[in-house]
Amino acid sequence: MSEIPSVRGTVQPMNKQAGSRPWVTRDVEPAVLNDLRDGPARASVAFVDSGAVDVVPARARCRADVYQLGVSADVAPDLTHREVVLVIDDGPYWFQLRGLSVRGVAERVAQTDADGLDWYMIKTKRVLAWDYGTIHEE
Repeated sequence: MSEIPSVRGTVQPMNKQAGSRPWVTRDVEPAVLNDLRDGPARASVAFVDSGAVDVVPARARCRADVYQLGVSADVAPDLTHREVVLVIDDGPYWFQLRGLSVRGVAERVAQTDADGLDWYMIKTKRVLAWDYGTIHEE
């Protein structure tokens, strides 16, 4: 494998092949963060609008493998049939940072709910989870 030149010297590419250096990760299985998933303190949703990425605050409802997000119609356009990324995160300090990222297509589940938010279910394509307090080698 070829070396990659760098301003500070030479960097060896990382890989997971036998005999390579250990792979260090902060990734965890989503089930490890069930407490965060079941009671999210804060969330945001990213989407593309008019050719630019936009991020707005959201409320999340998560049960088992069903992810819903609620946004105010005042700050977000209709997200029906749009690809979205819902981020649920927690932790004020580096080793306490943990979260979930849910990518998929938003489908409207209710007009405006009693809380004043427009609610969508995400047809999930990918779920990622991380916990910096569990950095480990694979």
